[in-house]
Amino acid sequence: MDEQNKQPEQNKPEKKLSRTTLTFYIVGLFSVAIALILISYVAQSRADKQVKNLSSQLTQQQTVAQGATQKVEDLQKQYDMQNTALDKVRKTLDSEQAATDVVGATEQRMEEREVYQYLAQIGVSLAAKQTADARKTYDEMLTKYSEERLLGSSEDGFDENISKLFQSAKATLEQAEQAQDAEPNDTEE
Repeated sequence: MDEQNKQPEQNKPEKKLSRTTLTFYIVGLFSVAIALILISYVAQSRADKQVKNLSSQLTQQQTVAQGATQKVEDLQKQYDMQNTALDKVRKTLDSEQAATDVVGATEQRMEEREVYQYLAQIGVSLAAKQTADARKTYDEMLTKYSEERLLGSSEDGFDENISKLFQSAKATLEQAEQAQDAEPNDTEE
């Protein structure tokens, strides 16, 4: 019996060793679990920060894209308004040249307007019997615009109305000068 009693005594220290080892393993497992929990918390907080950064960048990019879209819409509206205005100018100018060269057609209209002003000034001077002023204005007009152009016979000539008015002003001026030359000078009294 002694032998049987010895065996349980030998098993007892193994149980103590086994309990100590088991306690060590349990404490180790809990420590590893706590470490893993801390690591996952840190990793999750970093991921949250990155998501916040990316979402703020995305929001900024969306804002920029909306601004760019709005700018494109504004530019399209401006283009449409300018195109409409250009069509109105072309319609107002009402010439074949205006369909392709608005600037040239506008310059042509401005020149026609200036010729009308010259012709009106000549008419006013002749009505006031100021033949010298009328001749000066006539010569100035001829210097600026050739006679061929005023008669409408050149490629960039004026229209028929200006041609008729020019011919009439020329004839009236010549008649006024002839009449003035025919009159005796009564400057001494």
